[in-house]
Order: sequence, then structure tokens, then C-alpha cells
Amino acid sequence: MQSVHIVTDSTADLPKNLVRESGITVVPLKVIFGSAEALRDSVDIETAEFYRRQVEKQELSTTSQPTPSEFAEVYKDLSGQGGSIISIHISSGLSGTVQSARIAAGMLPEADIEVVDSRVVSMGLGLIVLEAARAAREGKTKAEIMSIISCMVDQTRVIFAVDTLEYLARGGRIGRAQAFLGTLLNIRPILHLKDGLVHPLEKVRGKSRAIDRIAQIAADSMGGRPVYCSLVHGMDPTGMEQLRQKAVAMLNLASEPVISELGAVVGTHTGPGVLGIICVGSGLTF
Repeated sequence: MQSVHIVTDSTADLPKNLVRESGITVVPLKVIFGSAEALRDSVDIETAEFYRRQVEKQELSTTSQPTPSEFAEVYKDLSGQGGSIISIHISSGLSGTVQSARIAAGMLPEADIEVVDSRVVSMGLGLIVLEAARAAREGKTKAEIMSIISCMVDQTRVIFAVDTLEYLARGGRIGRAQAFLGTLLNIRPILHLKDGLVHPLEKVRGKSRAIDRIAQIAADSMGGRPVYCSLVHGMDPTGMEQLRQKAVAMLNLASEPVISELGAVVGTHTGPGVLGIICVGSGLTF
């Protein structure tokens, strides 16, 4: 029996086949259109439907985190199977999800639960979760897995370009990228996560240039080391393929990049057309 259970939330944007294969438990955040009922990310609303409503119908959405009771239900079920729980979540600077998880852990003092603030989001979180799940399947102890997670949190880089800062600003997740608001038409802001918050990097003109710069910045940040990589997009498969080609050419990839489409919750705050690259050095002692 696996001695450590790995839990995350839907902002990891993990492809469903990887969730199944890795034995990961995903607690969904929710997306709300107007005053309608809250829809569970990737459960009640799939990614394609979300972007159809956002782009074609111009519907605005908000998001909400899981409640402590929702986390507690998951933790109670897993702890009943025996073993420990490591619950890894979206940056506390971007969501209150970590706080909900910690409250839930406190509701079950008899269970062995460790809640981790990843300080990242989307497949930055997803890569950490995948590696933790792999270590758990291999029978590594909770302490060993926590050491792996700590190394990855410190070395994960998330770099992305958005079509517009409107969505980040509306949702209050814009951080220091506020300085980029009001840019000219066809200017693409390039952003990154630092200390769990969105920070500006630079502005470039046009999507092709943005793709070039995302890949170059990622390559520079890794310094030629072998890296594990994920590429993410918001309803832009053409841009994703261009980014994939750049990443393969410019990065020293230790394996094929994991391709992921941003889900409804992350997509609410980034908008359509976002492209991003997430890297973590492979020289860690996994």
C-alpha cells in the first residue's frame, strides 16, 4: 500500500491522464459566471466550454477556493486508507486555497497531513505534484518527498505572456505587473512568478517576439542545465506549437515537455491567448 497520498488542487492544470496514472487526488476550485451557480473546475465545466463562454459569449467569471470542509472530506477519506497526506497547492499569494487546506488539516488532528504552499500555479505546481506522486509510488518516505518538494519549489521558474493584463487586473492577481497596464496595441507583457506573486519582466511587440523571449528567458534562467519543462496555453494551439519548437531548440530538455491547456480557474485570471513555459532543473536528487 502506498504510504503517502498526494493531494493538489485544480489550478495545477494537470492533464487528466496524468492524474489517473499518478494516483493524484485533485480538489477543484470553482468558477462562477455572473450570479450563476459555482462550477467545479474540470468537473462541472471543461476547459473548452469555459473558453467558449469567455471568448464567444464574452461572459465574465470569478473564482472561489475550496472550503475547509471540502478539503476535510478528502483528507478524512485518504487518511482512512492509512498513511500520510502531502497536500500541495497554488501560491498563497494568488489564492486562499492553502489557508483552507490548513484549516481542514487542523480539523483532523489524528491524521498526518502536511500542507505545502508551492508559491507557483498551473503546471509549475503540476510538475512538483507529478514528481511528488512518482516518489510516493516508489515508496519514498514523507520526509524524503518533502525534501524533493522543497528543492523543486526553490528551482521552478514560471514565465508567461498574456494578450492583455485586463483579466489579471480584474481578478486582483496582477501584483507588480500593474506597471504594465495601459500598454499599446500589440504589445505583449511578459511576466513571471517571484515569491509567489506576478511580477513584470518586459514588454515586446507581437506574439512571435513574445514566444521567442519566453523561450530565451527560460533558457537563460536554467543556464544550460538539463531541465524538466511544461508548456501551457489558453486556447492557442498554434502559438503552443511555435513555443514547443522554440523550447526544444533552446532548452536542454531532460524529457519531452508536458503540454497543458490552462483550466477555467487560471484562465479566468489570465484570459485567452496566454502562452507560458515552466522549467525546473533536473539536477535534483529525486
